[in-house]
Amino acid sequence: MVSTNVRDVIAELQAAGRETRPAVVRALNKTVAQVKVRAARYVRDAGYKLKIADIKKAIKVNQASSGRLRADAVANGRPISLINYNARKVSAGVSVDVLNGRKTIAHAFIATGRGGSQQVYVRDVGSKHKRIIKDGKVQWRALPIRKLYGPSIPDALASKVVEQALRELIAERFPVVLEHEHAWLLKRLPRQSPMPTD
Repeated sequence: MVSTNVRDVIAELQAAGRETRPAVVRALNKTVAQVKVRAARYVRDAGYKLKIADIKKAIKVNQASSGRLRADAVANGRPISLINYNARKVSAGVSVDVLNGRKTIAHAFIATGRGGSQQVYVRDVGSKHKRIIKDGKVQWRALPIRKLYGPSIPDALASKVVEQALRELIAERFPVVLEHEHAWLLKRLPRQSPMPTD
């Protein structure tokens, strides 16, 4: 969880006697929208080779309301199949580009899975050769094999580098957005007539 100065900023405005709830709701929702967009970029900048569109799709925003002065950006998603990390076959196994450069997984291989798509697999220790008949032909395969996965999008967002960048973004942007929204709110309020004097 990313801790920020949001509560401190709100408390300062309330201590000054300023009506904050409508402005806070608007500021929280605008800030969390920025967080979702920037989070995708931060994940890429941290070295994770994921598509920005996929990162954004995995982040769900829960907006603030007058009864809930809180906005959340929550990432969901399971570990991502390693084939999606630009996997390619090399002489020593399979080369993948997961984080900060390509790495080779020794003895791994690429094969077509049950769903018809290619995946990265590795044979478990102690795998035994089994006789399989496919398309009328006898084949020998070492089973069992295990499908390999890379980091999930929640894993990437939880990295220290990305978390720190998001914390700094919120600490910088929220006070600015809140002040802007508060000024906008004051302009929309009807002006009070001066009290008559004797």
